[in-house]
Amino acid sequence: MNIKSLFISNKIKHLALVVLAFFSFTYNLHAQDGDVATGEALFNGNCASCHFPDKDMTGPALKGAKDRWIENSSEENFYKWVINSGSVIAEGDAYANKLFKDWNNTPMPAQNVDESGINDIFAYIEAYEPPLPVDQVVDNGGGAVEAETSSLYWWLLAGLLIIVIAVVAGVKGNLAALARDKEGEEQPEQLTVGESARSWAWRNRGWFGVTVFAAMILMLSLGMVKWLDLGVYEDYKPEQPIAYSHEIHAGDLGIDCKYCHNAVTKSKHATIPSVNVCMNCHKTVNEGRDADGTAEIAKIYEAAGWDIDTKSYTGETKPIQWVKVHNLPDHVYFNHSQHVVAGGVDCKQCHGNMKKEDVARVMTTEDLNNVGVTDEDWAENDVKFTKPTLTMGWCIECHRQSSVDLAGAPDGSYYNEIHERLLKDKKTYKEYLEDDVVTVGELGGLECAKCHY
Repeated sequence: MNIKSLFISNKIKHLALVVLAFFSFTYNLHAQDGDVATGEALFNGNCASCHFPDKDMTGPALKGAKDRWIENSSEENFYKWVINSGSVIAEGDAYANKLFKDWNNTPMPAQNVDESGINDIFAYIEAYEPPLPVDQVVDNGGGAVEAETSSLYWWLLAGLLIIVIAVVAGVKGNLAALARDKEGEEQPEQLTVGESARSWAWRNRGWFGVTVFAAMILMLSLGMVKWLDLGVYEDYKPEQPIAYSHEIHAGDLGIDCKYCHNAVTKSKHATIPSVNVCMNCHKTVNEGRDADGTAEIAKIYEAAGWDIDTKSYTGETKPIQWVKVHNLPDHVYFNHSQHVVAGGVDCKQCHGNMKKEDVARVMTTEDLNNVGVTDEDWAENDVKFTKPTLTMGWCIECHRQSSVDLAGAPDGSYYNEIHERLLKDKKTYKEYLEDDVVTVGELGGLECAKCHY
């Protein structure tokens, strides 16, 4: 073989090596690539209960996990670890055993994914960027300030009008006195303000008497209307020790009301959730959507005695002193479980659309009637109210309008028993069904003793 042939042969070999390296690189690059959208779905379905992409949770943060495995073990063991971590631990892999020890000797459950799915998952993880903080719109009470300013203007205008009337009256009196001096008439005796008022009232006793009588009737009427408002606390919204947001939890995150208020189906009280319920999620969720939200979560940790650094309880707790929002008089009996379980009443019927509220408040009649009308995410409320919330008239309206499906009541239930009794009393049953509806009121829901001790 001459030098020229040898040179050509070497060039061919080098070219072949370059082509081989290129295809090898392309293959590996393709193998490491994955579909981010598919990976997000797989991550949420398989990994999100224990892992965050960018921070520790029940398990370690996953961003960069593949590189760490390649550096400390091998790429092959990385895939094997995700699919079945127990097998890698059993093989004695040092990095696998270190992870097992560092995370409380808890193995990662086996995952039903292949290498392609793992690539998709980690394509999503590596592309993950934490969401930007939500700009919180702060209600600075502008409407209240505007209303207060408007009211102040009216008072100032009324005061100015009184001053003008007094000045005009004074000028008129002085002009009358000058006129009498000019005519040589004797000036009347100077009277005090009280004497002048009595004299004027006597001279105009007819109209004055009618005016006083009408004023007394008006004051009594206003007093009666105000008296009817005693104990009515619509729109009551006290400041709470922790600024809990129903809009985030029930609205954005879709948490069911009964998860936190878990006694609502078993007790007369819905109960305020214990801090343990909060910690079910906030052991791992330690950051809010902004700095204020993170500060509120820190209050939960203080109440529970949770050390975020060591991820353990210190035993030093501080009870949360929640302020009760919905208050009924002591002589009124109300049972949540009776309404929710037997009556099938939805929470929104009485508490409105809490998906758009922060801390709890007593909804107004307008709020309750607008559920499902202005709120597209919920069905319309069955009952339309005219009486203020949490008053007796409000309860009576609901009992008069709420219908009961006796025929569809579960066997052994209260309404099933009522149905069985009515079937034996055809006359009464026919009276109840004249309007094709059996209401709670017709079943005794308007009896005084049902709600009052």
